[in-house]
Amino acid sequence: MAKVVCPACGSDDAERSSFRSVAGYSYYLCKRCDLVFSEPMKGAGEEWYERSEWYDLPETASDRLRWYESTLIKEDFMLGEKRVLNVGCGRNAFLKKLKGMKCDVTAVDISERIIEFTKGTLGISNAHACDILEFIKGYREEKFDIVVCFELLEHLESPGEFIRELKNILKENGRIVLSVPNRERIMPSKDVWDYPPHHLTRWNTSSLRNFLEDNGCVVEKMIISPLSAEDLLAVLRLYFGTKFLEDRMKSGDVSPILTFGFQVLFKARVVFYNILAVVGRSFVRTNGLNLYTVGRLIAQ
Repeated sequence: MAKVVCPACGSDDAERSSFRSVAGYSYYLCKRCDLVFSEPMKGAGEEWYERSEWYDLPETASDRLRWYESTLIKEDFMLGEKRVLNVGCGRNAFLKKLKGMKCDVTAVDISERIIEFTKGTLGISNAHACDILEFIKGYREEKFDIVVCFELLEHLESPGEFIRELKNILKENGRIVLSVPNRERIMPSKDVWDYPPHHLTRWNTSSLRNFLEDNGCVVEKMIISPLSAEDLLAVLRLYFGTKFLEDRMKSGDVSPILTFGFQVLFKARVVFYNILAVVGRSFVRTNGLNLYTVGRLIAQ
């Protein structure tokens, strides 16, 4: 049997991982860089993302930013006019906020629907529907100060090739800002979205640090996300009856009793999860759901 090769560092020193296998895929742990990766390393492809309900687009962009987006906007290195490449566009107002900070924003995503949303709703005209490696290899303009890759790395079939090519369009001392699901997170999801062909790799603090340092970056910051009420809701999925009532209301039942019941139960749900999150943060320090990392490219 041929040895499997780590898609991040290229080592063939890997062993079967304890992560459960799914149909057609197994997981391996790279002994050199500590990455857990799937075999085969074959992603879902453009068509899958275009039709997936997880990538449905809202009619308007929400102003509510994700934790890692808010963290980036507050960074000192974001001050001043910056050339920013965002790989894997979001569906909220994050890119609009970058534009409002006088950033020159370029966006790339494999989904044509998301790029249309990015152009039309978010107002980012320099947006491209293509594979990121295709974009990088054809890019001939001024290099970027910052490349943002939120919730992207775990989807890539060739993360090692991606970062090696990415360095060609990043300025010296430019920054790569990443977020990935933390494989050591509390209550890992059993949903299909967290497994191949959707998520191909699983990262922790050591594998992410090794990945960046192996590719000429110094890690300036690495943060494990604090446990939030939204995280707990996504994992526990206890809705206090609100989903049932909401479906009834959407079907046309807007009786005062039903509406009042929904409001009461929704407030109870919010209070419950926020209290649970506060208590949970006292115990969960290294098992948050996401890793936020800033790597700075140093001269070779």
